[in-house]
Amino acid sequence: MALDWDMVIKRYKDGAQIAPIPGSSTLSVTGADEEKVYVKHRLWKDSLSRANLEKAVALLEEGKMTRKSGDFVDQYRTFVADERPTTAATVLKDLGFLE
Repeated sequence: MALDWDMVIKRYKDGAQIAPIPGSSTLSVTGADEEKVYVKHRLWKDSLSRANLEKAVALLEEGKMTRKSGDFVDQYRTFVADERPTTAATVLKDLGFLE
């Protein structure tokens, strides 16, 4: 199932508290627009790009990346981008793409 960006915006446009993956801290999504998902941790704020999240989902669907959130982090960093890989895993798990 491809990443439905309209669903991402609907899910996160008003923000959301999402469960962390094992070994990570609680994360808040503060919003989403056509290009990014905005995230906040108690120590920092950042964003995840639509292009990188879509690329990760495509690689997941092709079987080129694992669906296990802990192992996914290193693969995301290697095959997609060094753009908050743990945060990307947390968001993709919340969206149902990872275990």
